[in-house]
Amino acid sequence: MNERTRTIVSRGSLALSLAVLTACELEEITIADVQDVVIAEVYLDIRPERGGNIARAFLHRTVGVEGAELLPSLNSATVTMTRTDGYSFPLVPEAWEECVESSPSEEPGACFIATAAAGSIRPGDVVEVFVELPEGGEIRGAARVPGLFGLDGIPEICALPADRLMTIAWSPSDGAWAYLNETSIRGLPDALRSEGITVEDDPLYLLGLSIADSDTNVVFPSQFGVFNRFALDVDVAVRLQVGLPVGTSAEVSITAVDRNYVNWARGGNFNPSGQVRIPSLSGDGTGVFGATFGLGFDVLVSNVPSGLPACPLG
Repeated sequence: MNERTRTIVSRGSLALSLAVLTACELEEITIADVQDVVIAEVYLDIRPERGGNIARAFLHRTVGVEGAELLPSLNSATVTMTRTDGYSFPLVPEAWEECVESSPSEEPGACFIATAAAGSIRPGDVVEVFVELPEGGEIRGAARVPGLFGLDGIPEICALPADRLMTIAWSPSDGAWAYLNETSIRGLPDALRSEGITVEDDPLYLLGLSIADSDTNVVFPSQFGVFNRFALDVDVAVRLQVGLPVGTSAEVSITAVDRNYVNWARGGNFNPSGQVRIPSLSGDGTGVFGATFGLGFDVLVSNVPSGLPACPLG
């Protein structure tokens, strides 16, 4: 790594400068040049009931490196996943928007995805990822998919009375370090307009987290959205504490995440990794290889008998 030395001189009047110069020596500060580092963010999501399994890998470089545009493109990298029994499959290149929603860079990085090939991966499987970089470097890592778990007494779709809370409980997942609680609620703008409450987003997305592997229950919708509180309108947040209004519906999912995922996850107020991210990939780059296993169901809010199974009430 190259180093350069800068001499910092305090500003002030000529008299003050002369006094300082005659009283002490100038301080030398060593500043290290930023290295070009490839960061791989790789996730293996096992969702047998919600669109199937998917493996994603997003490769990008350290932000702010001078001359980065002259470095080899990451689009020609190869990404391969291999299960411990020898089953192996490649991730194929896709548009970068398939991996990330936005990027501050004109050259955001390279995206690789596998869907059908990842369908054979099951809860509890140990999978290795191997990234071969265009310039010949390698990045490696391994992850264990959290174990199988089940939702207690919750069918694929259930009916929830208006303004009632629902208890969601599930069995523990072996190897899980945390559980993500997510919901996408539709119809709130129309349903709450008569109450004088304005909702901007439809659907409204809320994210919660059970940070312990033994924390296996949550109340819907009142305990969802802990990481949306600062962005969520106060009136909406208060209204959700008593349940959902008639005319709304929701998709709900509970996802067990592994240690690698938790140690890397940071963003906004959602920082389970603490002050510093801990990588799970090594070699000629760094990053994360996280594995998840998720289950989901739908909720229909109605006070009229629908013939659907009832959701378990809180």
